[in-house]
Amino acid sequence: MGEFRLSDYSSDFLTLSLLLLIGSAFTVPWVEVSVSSLRDFVYYLILPWVVVIPFHEGLHALVARLFGARVRFGVTTFGKLIVAPYTAVETPLTARRFIAVTLAPLSLSLIALALAWLLRSDFWALVYIFNTAGMAGDFIVTLALLGLSPDTEVVDRGEALVSSSGTLEPYPRCVSKALRVVLLAVLLILIARARVEVVVENSP
Repeated sequence: MGEFRLSDYSSDFLTLSLLLLIGSAFTVPWVEVSVSSLRDFVYYLILPWVVVIPFHEGLHALVARLFGARVRFGVTTFGKLIVAPYTAVETPLTARRFIAVTLAPLSLSLIALALAWLLRSDFWALVYIFNTAGMAGDFIVTLALLGLSPDTEVVDRGEALVSSSGTLEPYPRCVSKALRVVLLAVLLILIARARVEVVVENSP
């Protein structure tokens, strides 16, 4: 019997989220967001999350229900800083089906990306970026499930996955260090390429 807790990978979750945030932003390079009013703040930084959270968790639940599973919703924390909603699948599913449930919100990213490009919409671009970054935990869980036999039963207890056999380990611990090194390298590159413009106005 194996057990997996995403909370044990909280630093990896944050690191991968930032990498996905940066990487997805580069796929919509024309996006420019300027927040100069309360309306802009709500439209660009609040409303995208209003779309992402219910649809992201709803897609998990929809696919689980299609497999005949019972689901419940909750909120958990990683460390002291990260608060995240989750969908718990209370009915045992095979690892193969659990992967389908876990990756279901990827469809939201694909749809939002298509809308962003078709409409040249900053709003849908942000929905795509935020949802993709929010899938960090889903990708880590998927890696853990891929190590099991496809027909192994998995039970979701909300904050932990338990398999009937096999080991639920997404990757060796050295990968955690590699992720942090990659993030540091990406941030250094971004800082090196950043342009800082200083405008000085002369008084008449």
